[in-house]
Amino acid sequence: MNRVVGIIKTHLADKLTWLILPWLILGISFACNLIIGSLADEKIYTGGLASIYIYMLVVGIGSVGQTFPFLIGFCTRRKDYFLGTAATIAIISFLSAIVLLLIGYVERETGQWGMELYFFNVKYLSDGPLLERFWILFTLMINLFFCGFAISSIHRKFGRNGLYFFFIALGVVMTIASYLITLNEKWEPIFGWMADISVMELANGLFLGTLIYVLFSYLLLRRATV
Repeated sequence: MNRVVGIIKTHLADKLTWLILPWLILGISFACNLIIGSLADEKIYTGGLASIYIYMLVVGIGSVGQTFPFLIGFCTRRKDYFLGTAATIAIISFLSAIVLLLIGYVERETGQWGMELYFFNVKYLSDGPLLERFWILFTLMINLFFCGFAISSIHRKFGRNGLYFFFIALGVVMTIASYLITLNEKWEPIFGWMADISVMELANGLFLGTLIYVLFSYLLLRRATV
């Protein structure tokens, strides 16, 4: 347990990556949208909130290459590295979701910043009760991080060529699936099913996907070279 705590502290020592940059990027996006909103005469639904989530995906992609060799080089067990990293992103996602909820509350109470600018309240995702809004914000962030982490784990295990092969194979599978769906005229039922998914169902699906990414990454890093 002490080793896991040590890994968490090591990750969080990089305040620029985990604490400063994501909120700086989000803040710049928000400032730009405030300027645009002040010039508009109608409601604005912006996708600027996605910036912090895209950032977490990028951090996940770079995480293994930047931290895995360093921490394993200090005789850290791979299991401890993985648990410490998972705990770190869980903490970051939990705290970030709370902060985003609080700012979203301020946005609603101020009449969307006095200019009907919907930045922290996303249509559909922010329409439910408090717990539901927290759960989707949390699961989306942790899901995107581990999606990037899984991609990085493939590169660590199989190298650049292995990563190329993975994306080529994924593209082939998606092409075949698209062809079969078109052939059987199933696009309309699929889109209808997607339109009926509730926010809670979406969040639960994201969490299930996260668990798959976690297991996949762990199996790869167990025997990956440093």
